[in-house]
Amino acid sequence: MMYNNAKDIIEKGKNIISIEIEALQKIKGNVDDSFVKAVSMILECKGKIILTGTGKSGLIGRKIAATMSCCDIPSFFLNAYECENGDLGVVREEDLIIAISNSGETGVLTKLVVPSCKQLGCKIIALTGNLNSTLAKQSETAIDIKVDREACYLGINASSSTTATLAMGDALALVAMELKGTTREKTYFLHQGGAWGQALKDELKK
Repeated sequence: MMYNNAKDIIEKGKNIISIEIEALQKIKGNVDDSFVKAVSMILECKGKIILTGTGKSGLIGRKIAATMSCCDIPSFFLNAYECENGDLGVVREEDLIIAISNSGETGVLTKLVVPSCKQLGCKIIALTGNLNSTLAKQSETAIDIKVDREACYLGINASSSTTATLAMGDALALVAMELKGTTREKTYFLHQGGAWGQALKDELKK
């Protein structure tokens, strides 16, 4: 296999990062009234925050759920496909669903998961790249995560879109955390291990 020289490889790597930065700059403009409504719904939720999606969107949802839990916002990830086989049993009326689909037309979400959760009484937040999609129309609020292009040279592999979704999820979690007033003490209780846990422990001893 022939490889380009080191300079070309470095430039290609920098170009990928530049495209993803471009995507983040674009979705920064989408932090609007729909974002405000979503944060309010998170803060008002009396149950759990349930992230759901498929494929790469699902993986991003899993990370957002983990971040929210670290922020003292009880959350977990529900694999949309497993809802075909009984996992809907974890959902309760007071829960809030955050459904992720770039197209907004993921069949298992729009035909099974979201309608079933709405039937149970749950409210829905959509993170989608298509505000005219089925998922957006099924939701109480939809946040636009559309990007102009993926960083993949074929324009296929999720890259810019997943980076944008992750950033929007972080924004939701961290803004809600701040407004909720989560303390360092509570954060240490939730994050007792690792370097951050030790740093918080040392800080709280002072």
